[in-house]
Amino acid sequence: MKKPGATLVDVARRLYLLRKRRDAELGNLLFSEPAWDILLDLFISDYDDRQLSVSAVCIGARAPSATALRYLSLLQDAALVERVRDATDGRRSHVKLTTLGRRRMTNLLAMLALP
Repeated sequence: MKKPGATLVDVARRLYLLRKRRDAELGNLLFSEPAWDILLDLFISDYDDRQLSVSAVCIGARAPSATALRYLSLLQDAALVERVRDATDGRRSHVKLTTLGRRRMTNLLAMLALP
């Protein structure tokens, strides 16, 4: 039996993989959506109960670190994501969706999950 929200996470995973495939087929110079990649990655990791460090989020954004960090700041300013200091390593922070970010991603992904 699937966990609640599994269908939406399946949609998020397909979108994330499609973006990677699109970049491979058409080149990443034509398309760039680091904020969307960050939100998809965080939505998936939330479901999988995985924490993503800031550096992992930057890698998942598939953009230069400076660009990914800029978009991460924009997402924080929009109250869609938040940084949480690692309890065991004060040098590291994790990124997660806020309640608002999770709700908005759920609403968007639900539109794609409809038959």
